[in-house]
Amino acid sequence: MKETDFIKEYKKERKLKNIKDSKDRIEAFWEAVVEGLIEDEKVIFKGWGSFEIREKKERTFNNPKTQKWEKIEAFKKIVFKQGKTLKKNMN
Repeated sequence: MKETDFIKEYKKERKLKNIKDSKDRIEAFWEAVVEGLIEDEKVIFKGWGSFEIREKKERTFNNPKTQKWEKIEAFKKIVFKQGKTLKKNMN
């Protein structure tokens, strides 16, 4: 499902007047999730799952194309872990 399809489906389900309202609500949701991740580093939706930030360490690897050792800087990664309700609905 593409973003536009999702926005249209959200508009239909919530019985909103126009697509702009549904898009604004979805963007507000994601902004709140990102804000929560930045502040607490974990956002939990009971039964559905959780988003959290994990820090990856700096590491080196051998690039097979150039046969040279290269370094990957440390970085933060967003991880989603599914909850029981979501897992049950998918299986």
